[in-house]
Amino acid sequence: MFSIPERGWWLIAVAATAFFMIAVPALATGMKYADDPRRTTEQQAKQRKWLFYLGGPVLFAALLGAKLLRSGSASPILFMYSAVVASLPIAIAPVRGRLIKQSIAQQQNPDTKIKLDRVTAVWIYGFLSVVMLVVVAAVMATTYGKQN
Repeated sequence: MFSIPERGWWLIAVAATAFFMIAVPALATGMKYADDPRRTTEQQAKQRKWLFYLGGPVLFAALLGAKLLRSGSASPILFMYSAVVASLPIAIAPVRGRLIKQSIAQQQNPDTKIKLDRVTAVWIYGFLSVVMLVVVAAVMATTYGKQN
């Protein structure tokens, strides 16, 4: 697939996972929530952080372990995985401010339901849809006509 050896795709998948693990917490910096006396937000934030940093790689390893269920080259799966994992923070970055404002508004008024505004929804869904289409087209173009 794209003349990159399978070992190279594994390294790309690890790099994409590292990018995701660094970028997602960076997107949340600057979020300040209203004080809630019913819970300690610092303690919960630390627990979520540890869960993210320990549970994330385990989840990603399980997803990549799905390759073991199928014979043949892992390159297409690793390519799809890397593209999707790297595109998630990229999709959120341009609308980060809008998402933070909505999250803070929901925190201040817990009875309201979080709903994406139209611009945010169109951007995120549109961007991720284009990424999926390009990834599927790339995989189909490289595997079309190959015999397993």
